[in-house]
Parts: sequence; structure tokens; C-alpha cells
Amino acid sequence: MPAAIADLRAGLANNLRTIPGLRVYELLPDTLSPPSAVISLDRVAYDSTMARGADEITFLVTLVVGRSDDRTAQTRLDTYLAGSGAQSVKTAIEADVTLGGAAMTCRVEEARNIATVDSLLLVDFSVTVYA
Repeated sequence: MPAAIADLRAGLANNLRTIPGLRVYELLPDTLSPPSAVISLDRVAYDSTMARGADEITFLVTLVVGRSDDRTAQTRLDTYLAGSGAQSVKTAIEADVTLGGAAMTCRVEEARNIATVDSLLLVDFSVTVYA
């Protein structure tokens, strides 16, 4: 039976909490303190395998970095965007692809929508989960 969305979100949050210094929000916060990761649901594709065997759920993990100055913010963002390393979002999420047993597997597909909003630098990571 497919997993509950809340369990998948909690698994993503637990994996992201392994990144030193990163604040993780499982729900959309009213306010946040960077550096932070905000997990939100992007889409649900039902019945990716026959007879309700699995759903394909896509989450967005929006990473937010403060911009005290452009160079420092970009350098910090680059460490989160790296494909590997202690600060890598991809590495942290994929360290346990079952998300604590809630999913069959998951994969960080891409980073996109890099933007500046007020004094913040943001990027969205698209995470596909099969559960």
C-alpha cells in the first residue's frame, strides 16, 4: 500500500537534517531563518505500477541562503548544489533512498529556479519518490 505523504516528507526532512547548520521545515513556514530547506509537495502521479502498487510523488525542496553579500551567498549555495559532499542536498537525501522505510526509492532529479528574492538566494531541488 502506498505510503502517507506525511511519512515521506518526514523521511526527507530527517535525511536533510544530516547537513550541518541547515534548518529544515516540513511544512511551509510563516517565517524562516536561512540557511533553510523547505519541503513542499509538487505533484502526485497515482498508479505508477499496476493495481495500486506504487505512486510517483514529486517534492520540491527549496533551499534558502541569506545574501549578506553576493559572493558568500553563491559560494554557500554551490556547496548545497554539489553532487557529493557533507553539504550536498543530493547526497543527504539519497543517503537513505527509502526515507526511513516509507518509500521504495527516491532520487534528486534536478536543481532549478535559482533566484534572488529580497535578501535571499533560493534554488528548488526536485525529488521524485516512489512509494
